[in-house]
Amino acid sequence: MQITIDAQPQLEQNIAAARACFIADCTQSVAILLPVIEQAQDAPQTEINAQLLLAQCYWALDDSAAGHAALDRAETLIKSHKSPHQHAEYEHARARLLLSNNQYLAALKLWMSCLKKALPLHAYDLYVHACIGIGNIYCAYQQYGDALHWHEMALEFAPHSQQHELLANSYLHVAADLNLLGEYDIALSLSTQGEAIFLSSQHKAWLAEWYSYRGEAHLELAEYTQAKTWLHTAWNLNQKLNYRWCQANNLLALGRVYMATQEPLSAKQYLLMALNLIQSFESNPLRLKVYHLLAQLGEQIADFKMAWEYRRQYQQLALQDAQQIAKDKITSALERRMKELDIQLLFLQTQQENIILRQKSSADSELLSSLRSATLQDPLTGLSNRRHLEQEMPRMYQRCIEEQRPFSVLMVDLDHFKHINDRFGHPIGDVVIQNTAQILLQSCRSGDLIVRFGGEEFVLLLPGAAGDIASDIAERIRQKIETHSWQDSHIDLRVSASIGAAEYHDEPDAQTLIKHADQALYQAKHLGRNRVELYR
Repeated sequence: MQITIDAQPQLEQNIAAARACFIADCTQSVAILLPVIEQAQDAPQTEINAQLLLAQCYWALDDSAAGHAALDRAETLIKSHKSPHQHAEYEHARARLLLSNNQYLAALKLWMSCLKKALPLHAYDLYVHACIGIGNIYCAYQQYGDALHWHEMALEFAPHSQQHELLANSYLHVAADLNLLGEYDIALSLSTQGEAIFLSSQHKAWLAEWYSYRGEAHLELAEYTQAKTWLHTAWNLNQKLNYRWCQANNLLALGRVYMATQEPLSAKQYLLMALNLIQSFESNPLRLKVYHLLAQLGEQIADFKMAWEYRRQYQQLALQDAQQIAKDKITSALERRMKELDIQLLFLQTQQENIILRQKSSADSELLSSLRSATLQDPLTGLSNRRHLEQEMPRMYQRCIEEQRPFSVLMVDLDHFKHINDRFGHPIGDVVIQNTAQILLQSCRSGDLIVRFGGEEFVLLLPGAAGDIASDIAERIRQKIETHSWQDSHIDLRVSASIGAAEYHDEPDAQTLIKHADQALYQAKHLGRNRVELYR
């Protein structure tokens, strides 16, 4: 069918109409798009846009076969009419479908390629989609800290995309990660602050999911009344919608809360509803969860046949999933490519263009800043925490290697700290930790990273500092700790520290460098404490 010039604007309007109702009603979007595709066969750019959107609709409706068919047609057209943006959109859409079918590595490679194409285009929407997708792959591998890093990156760029629904989707993934990492108080704080975003979203399933995550956080904090309230609020919304993943997740949480309150009949009802729903679409993580919970419930009610049957199904699927993950292992080459993309994104965040964009959305910026501070800072000292170290050290390490600059690490451990807590009490111990943090801050440069590693132990990253300079800094810190006016807190209080230093010398990774600093610290303690040792 030959398309007329007059018909072209109408087809584009129809695609826009399908996009507008995509989130609220994907079935309606499909009904609009199918005639457009039939009429646009002589207008390849129009057909590509329609096929890409159609594939996204089929993904949302859990019809992966139809989604792949739409993308096969789009891929053929894209090869003939090269458009980097459309190619990146295609890769994102294909990756979504592959992830839905538990094809983790194939999906990861496509999202990485999508992000690489999007970077020179400044396509913020695709940054967000790709970062969310990569984070979801890490979730499948149960590497929730890495997942949160990529989802926070999505949240950073979402306001710049000018797409409200992308911002909502990013918040949703961060909240889920916080629950998985056990950061329930932060998840609750975020869910309260971000509620307005979801109330104004067209995607009511996301509002239901937002309430469900809030309920799950209350559940983990043993606040069962609040948990039931929010989970049932979510379920009342979910029953009116047709998003099976959201419904299943909600039902699983309801089953868990009734197990926790010793109401097995209600728990079983919700878990069996979840199982029936999950069997209608592909999601190994959800199937594993429901088998595990039903096995636990069987043990709770002494129905050992039920417990055995679901435990057997859980083990079979867990083995199958483990084999798939082992097969799809992220290689060191892929990790390097991801680090390169990660560094490019971080550089992009610092550009003046993004500073201006941040100023245009101050409310979102304040919420992002609040979230970042809460998840990356130690609450007692205000220093970076261990999770921030895990995010930042590989980047700092890699940057120094690329720039051929020295890089050193210090590990600082307060001597006999347990004795301080036992003799003077934990409030005095907290003061010692806080004052030590201030000494470390005063002793270092603005580009250094100071981390409370855990308890009375601190890690300092010193980019640009060679081993002899790092040793001098360490000695200055040791002396300041020893001569600090600790008697202001208690007349008998004395504090000293042992410090291990290590300079980069062809270590294979950042963790090995920390290990060498730790070995130097052990040597300092072995030689009598209150001293500095450099790893050699």
